[in-house]
Amino acid sequence: MRTSMIIRAGVVVGLAGVAAASMAQTNGPSGISVRLGAFFPTNSASRALNSTWFAGGLDYKLKAYEVASAKEGSPAYLSISADYYESHGSRDIPVALNYNLRQDQFVFSAGIGPDFRRLGTDTRVGFSGQLGVAYDFGNNTQTPFFVAGKYFFASKNELSGFGAYVGMRF
Repeated sequence: MRTSMIIRAGVVVGLAGVAAASMAQTNGPSGISVRLGAFFPTNSASRALNSTWFAGGLDYKLKAYEVASAKEGSPAYLSISADYYESHGSRDIPVALNYNLRQDQFVFSAGIGPDFRRLGTDTRVGFSGQLGVAYDFGNNTQTPFFVAGKYFFASKNELSGFGAYVGMRF
């Protein structure tokens, strides 16, 4: 299982490197964010399986839709995100429509949507939510690297928990 996680991480890092090189030839961010990290389940039964799960995710900023900001001087936008975390045959793929609020170098988000879960042999679709915060290094577009934390409220309690990530905006 460890070899599989290393291969997945290598593929994600390689794709991020290629995208970063191509980004240097453009005039700005495309609205795509990629992140890689670890998931820590909060349910004791899931922690007994493995306390650290492989995690990754993508976000796409919906530029065509304007939304009101909750705070004057802090831009707000909608995004679609898809995350993936798994360990020992159990996994969850939450897909969410997110409201994001940028305040200086911090981005706060809240989202809801379906999650596609497998817990043992049981595979189902449910309804989930998430809360997150990210910190961008540099100002809005000069340095696309960030760190992020998300809490996932999965449709099955065993798959709820905290994700910690490093990522890059394109």
